[in-house]
Amino acid sequence: MNKRIVIVGNGTLSKKCLTIIQRGDYVIGVDRAASWLIQEGRIPDMAIGDFDSVTKEELKHIQQSVKNIQRFPKDKDSTDMELAVVHAIEMKPTEVLVLGGTGSRMDHTMATWHLLDLLLEEKILHVLLNETNRIRLVGRGKTIIEKASYRYISILPYTKSIMLSLNGFRYNLVYKTLQQGTTLGVSNEIQKAQGIIRIFSGKAWVIESND
Repeated sequence: MNKRIVIVGNGTLSKKCLTIIQRGDYVIGVDRAASWLIQEGRIPDMAIGDFDSVTKEELKHIQQSVKNIQRFPKDKDSTDMELAVVHAIEMKPTEVLVLGGTGSRMDHTMATWHLLDLLLEEKILHVLLNETNRIRLVGRGKTIIEKASYRYISILPYTKSIMLSLNGFRYNLVYKTLQQGTTLGVSNEIQKAQGIIRIFSGKAWVIESND
């Protein structure tokens, strides 16, 4: 499958999300997000979840509007978002974009962040977007960040520690080890056209922020 999959979760959503979805994207609506997409005029290609967050009327509307629905029992071992991510991986996309993956439920937000590791392990390009942040999980190798609309960039260990070098940043590093739980990697800035991150060991969150 040579296309991008957009997973729309039941977190914080706005009309701006609709402008990010491109023609040709395969869109998965997670639980109540499927109803939101329909109401906003963008019928998802698939709806997935236990649908415990929708009313009977909303569920009926989803069933009438979406051709491909996977409904699961409320009592299950995975979140609806995990079900969506696993299904996306099975479709072998070139990229996965997650919208509505953050919100007021911090447990769900953190769980969704950790699901990015499933995509990284499968070598699938991925990004989690909200109104002011772009989040990726990267492993060993080189990651190039273009100086764009985000002011700050933070690199934080996902694993117990990471060894990395940074070039093109306000605060560059050379073969520096960062331990999980420390804050040295917070609020850096790209000073050149590109910032280059080289990870020699471990995995790291790359978080671009505007607020």
